[in-house]
Amino acid sequence: MTVIRIQEVTKQFGDVAAVSDASFEVMKGEVIGFVGANGAGKSTTINMLLGFIAPSHGTVRVFGETVTPHVAHRQHARMGFAAGDMELPGNLTSKQYLQFLTHQYGGDTAKRLAELTERFQPVLHKKIATLSRGNKQKIALIAAFLPSPELVILDEPTSGLDPIMQEKFLELIRGEAAAGTTIFMSSHYLGEVADVCSRVILMRDGRIVSDTPAAELLRASGKHVRVISGYGRTAAPKGAEAIAKSKTEDGGYVVEFDWRGEPAQLQQWLAAVKQLRDIEVTEFNLEAAFRGMYDEESAA
Repeated sequence: MTVIRIQEVTKQFGDVAAVSDASFEVMKGEVIGFVGANGAGKSTTINMLLGFIAPSHGTVRVFGETVTPHVAHRQHARMGFAAGDMELPGNLTSKQYLQFLTHQYGGDTAKRLAELTERFQPVLHKKIATLSRGNKQKIALIAAFLPSPELVILDEPTSGLDPIMQEKFLELIRGEAAAGTTIFMSSHYLGEVADVCSRVILMRDGRIVSDTPAAELLRASGKHVRVISGYGRTAAPKGAEAIAKSKTEDGGYVVEFDWRGEPAQLQQWLAAVKQLRDIEVTEFNLEAAFRGMYDEESAA
C-alpha cells in the first residue's frame, strides 16, 4: 500500500522555487530518512504533506487521497507530527497538555503515555513555556506517538535533544518500524537516520537528487583506514582517497585514507605493507559521504 505519493511537485514562493519537480513514494511500514541541508526544501515538502500549504504544481497524495485542507484535517487523526521548532501551549504544564491529549484520543493512550514518559523522562510539572528546548522537544515527540498513529511525520525531530535522548528516540523508531508504523523523518544529519531507515532521500535546492536504500548507502560509504608502518615510503593503495600522511614520535609513519573498493583488494595491499605496526579500520564518516553526494550533484 502506498502511504505517501509526491508526483512532479513544485512549490513557488514568488520567484523562488522552494521545491522543484519532486517525485517519490513511501510504502506502508517504511521508515524514510528525508535528508538535506537547511533550506533544501524539506520543511516545505512536509508542510504540503500535512496540508498546511498547497503545491503550485503537481500532486500530493496521502493514504490514497489528494491532500486538500478538508482531506488533511480528516487524515490528521491517523497521523502523528513533531517538528524541531514546534509551537506548544506554553500556558499549560506538560502534564496538563499530555493528559488533555490522552482524553481527546481515548482508548489505550493512558498506557501509551506511561510508556513514552518512562522512555523520555520529561519535566511534567512546569509550564511548557518555561521548559528548555530539549524538554519541549520531548513533549512534542510524546504527543506525536501518543495515539499510535499509522503514519508519523517528523521534521528535525532530535533538535535540542542530548545524545542519550537521541538514542532513546532512535530506539523508539526501531520499535515503531517493527510494529509496522510508516515513518517519514527529515534531518540534515545523515548519520542520525542511516541506521534506522529503509531508504534515504536526499534533497538539494528543492530537488530530489538521490533516493537510496539505506543498506546500499552504508555499503557505498566505505571504510576509513589508518595504518602505521616503519617504512617511510608507504603510500595509500591505488584508488583510495588519501587524507593524510604523518610521522609518529617513535619514528613510525601514519597513512590515512578512505576506501570504497573491494575488501579483498584492501587485504592484498595490507599484506604488502612493509614493517606494519598497527592498523585501524572504521566506518567511513557518513556526514562526509553526504557532502560527497552534494559535490557529485554539483559537478553533474
